[in-house]
Parts: sequence; structure tokens; C-alpha cells
Amino acid sequence: MQRSKTRSTRTTAFVAITLAVLLVSATPASALTRSVVMARAQQWVDQVIPYSQTGWANDVGTIVTSPSQGWRRDCSGFTSMSWNLPKPGASTRTLSGYATAVTKESLQPGDALVAYNYHAVVFGGWADPQRYSYYAYEMSSSESSRTGDGTVVRVTPYPYWGYNTAFRPYRLKGVTENIDYSAYIAPVAGANRYETALQASRTAFAAGEADAVIVASGVNWPDALGAAPLADVANGPILLTAPTSLAAGVLQEITRLGAREVIVVGGTAAVSNGVLSTLATIPGITITRIGGSTRYDTARLIAAETVRRIVASGGTFDGTAFVTTGANFPDALAASAFAADAHRPILLTTPTQLSAEARSAVRDLGVSRALVLGGEGAVASRVASDLASSVGDQNVIRLSGVDRYATAEAIVDFCLPESSLGVGGIAIASGQGFPDALAGGVMAARMGTFLGLTPSTALRPRLAQFLLDDPSGVGKPHVLGGERALLPIVRESIALALGGT
Repeated sequence: MQRSKTRSTRTTAFVAITLAVLLVSATPASALTRSVVMARAQQWVDQVIPYSQTGWANDVGTIVTSPSQGWRRDCSGFTSMSWNLPKPGASTRTLSGYATAVTKESLQPGDALVAYNYHAVVFGGWADPQRYSYYAYEMSSSESSRTGDGTVVRVTPYPYWGYNTAFRPYRLKGVTENIDYSAYIAPVAGANRYETALQASRTAFAAGEADAVIVASGVNWPDALGAAPLADVANGPILLTAPTSLAAGVLQEITRLGAREVIVVGGTAAVSNGVLSTLATIPGITITRIGGSTRYDTARLIAAETVRRIVASGGTFDGTAFVTTGANFPDALAASAFAADAHRPILLTTPTQLSAEARSAVRDLGVSRALVLGGEGAVASRVASDLASSVGDQNVIRLSGVDRYATAEAIVDFCLPESSLGVGGIAIASGQGFPDALAGGVMAARMGTFLGLTPSTALRPRLAQFLLDDPSGVGKPHVLGGERALLPIVRESIALALGGT
């Protein structure tokens, strides 16, 4: 492995710029900041401390004679020194005990890449916009082209030379100066799911001027899964309510929007007649309930009403419908913005065979192409075969991945090119809960973008790539839900992708 005794001017400038851009205001002296971690690493690099598995050096690089006075002069000792761990430091087998596993997308200067029982390096920042390589601060035993060995900083392919996947990123517990993400995102959040839906409505219809409002249960998801295209056709948002009492703020939001129609989706168990009575107190409001005997029947009725309104307004249904499981929510929600944008119905089926309600909707609505969402565990091959008997094999297209997030990405890859949507202001929501995404799909379509799903604890690499590829085009992503729905590390990852490192 090639390296030199001194760092280049470019490396010094890069790290200084990285810290200046990424790190927020100073923290108390008692806290270990990223600035301190990098300064400690830099001291050893500048001193070119020689490698040793039995020798020690203190924090400024002076060779000492006792392990109680310094850290081992090997890779894990260097990382331990940078993190100011107890002398003589942890090993590559125990470093992770002082840290939290993170993702590539969330890496910041002062984090570390550790290969268990092999090697460890301190992450100094990305060396290229594509994040193919980074500045690795390390204690190396490789002599290569120079005499001796020891501390060095060098541009290193991610995750390490030879693309060694044994290396995992870690963050020192309690480290401060994490990136301030507030300038990089547009939060769409309230104190609870109902208030988040209200915020989504205010974001999508900032000036009011909605014609209708969809009201759905915020406690359960099946009845509202197919509501996004209806909401867009009716020109209004989806608002959520508790089953037996109207959520606070809904009346006021309907009034602000100037809507003259409320469409309640689901039966009385989902949204009670008492909620309808409260809605009826709005002067001049028209209330319609669309609720079937089952979730599959409700989806059929919503689809029929969507197509009816398309035709009534002088439009034409293009014949494409999404078909997805009624046993879970992520796949339908991942498609919701595209369904709203193109006014394509979402039909629900049982996992093992095409539901009778979906079958009749395909026939009655004149569906000519079916986009099946999810793998065979979600929608069995028999469902696709049943659809093919109506629309032809070539017109049944399955969009799926190994999990809900990969399926969501497959949906984006297929649907984005044939939609009018773009990446500007992309909406991002947790794929682990339904309420934020339920309201977010309609909001996203209204704003000309799609809805991306990610775990609550880490930004999906595919979403990060959208941000990295076109940060100016993306602008500020709309992040749905509070910090319990999408943890700060997800928001930091978004900011890092947009700000560049």
C-alpha cells in the first residue's frame, strides 16, 4: 500500500473545509467533539509515529515506556487514541463496544471504519463527490515504497483497499458536533400523525384552494391505501382522524382550504358516523362516504369513483392500474405519488389469489395494464396469472425487490420515467409506519415529486444517490414525520448527501 510521510496541501485544505462546513457550533470542553477527534488523529499523523504492537505513545505523539501512559502504536491503538479511550486502548475486536454502528451515508469526520480482528482507520471525510474514496487516517504496518511504517493519511477506496467489505462504519458514543441538518431539509411534521397530515396538507396546498378533502382513519391503513389517486382527481389532500372523534385541527384545515366536499373512506368502524356529524357542522359542506364490506371492496369503490371523476371532468383513464396486497401497506404507499400523478387506481388483492373485488374492477374499469407491486411473498404468481387472463401476459408487469425498500425503489425506477414527476423536493418517509406516508404521497404528487421510503434508522443508499446525483435539482427534501419516525441520523445523512463531503 502506497503512502508518504507528509500529507499533501490538498488533504490539509480538504479536512479544514470539511470541518468548517459540516460541524456546528462549539460544544462544552468536557465533551469529545469531532474537531478534537480529528486534531488528536492529526497529531500522530504529523509525528509519523512508528508502528508497534508492543510500544506506546501519548496523545501528542511522544513515545512512552508504559501502557498506562499512552496507547498502543497499532491500528486500533491509533483509533483509540483519536477517540481518547482508556489507555492503552481497545482492539479491533472491542472498538465497536465504544461505538454505534452507522451507515456509509451518515459518515462524518471522526467516525471510524473497523474490520473485526483485522484493522481500523479514522474517517477523515470524502475525497470525491461520488463517495468512492475517502481520507483514511490510520496506523499502518505496510512499508510499501517508503522506509519504515506508522501513521499516515491517504485517499483510500471505500470501504478499504481491495474493497474489503469486512470494514464497517462506527461512531464514537457521545461524540458531538454532528452536522446541523436543519438548513438542508423541509420538515413536514406535527406532534402526532394527525398533525403531520395537517402539515402535509398545508405544504401541498399552501394557498388553500382545494375542492375536496379525503378523510381517513389514522389508526388503520387498509381503507385509505387506494385514496391517493382519488384525492388528486378531486383536488384535495388526505387528512387523518381517530375513528370515533374528529382529530383536532381538521375542521380548521378544511375551512382554510375552502373545500366544499369531504370524502370519507372506509366504513363506520374506520370512521364513525359521529365523525361525519362533526364534519357536517361546516357550512355548505357535502359529505360522501365510500366504504365497502371489506378493504378489497372499499378499494374497488374508490377506484370506480376515481375513474368516474376522471371521465366526468373530460379526461380519460389510461387503462393502467396498480395491484397490490391488502395485507400490508408499504408497496401501495410507495406507488401512491405515481398513482396520484397519473390518476391510476390502486386495487387490493389477497396475497394468494386475485380478490373478486379486484377482478371485477379490472373488468368494469377497462384495465388494460396491471402493475403488480411486491414479490411473490406479497402477491403470488397466481395473482399475476389471473390478471394475465384479463389483460394479457405482456401487460402484467411485476415491480418488486428483496424487501419493501427495494420494491419501493423498483417502483420509482419504472414509474418515474413515465410520469410527470421529478426529484425536486422529494418526499421521504419511514417505511415502517403508514400514517406519514399515507398523507405524504398525495402531497408529493401535488408538488411534482415522488415519495421515497426508508427505514427509521438509516437513509437508504438509493435515496442518498438521488440526492448526491442532483443536489441542486433536489433542493430541500420534504421529510415526513418527527425525529421518532425518522431518526436524526437519517436527517444528517440527507444533509451530508446534499452538502457534499
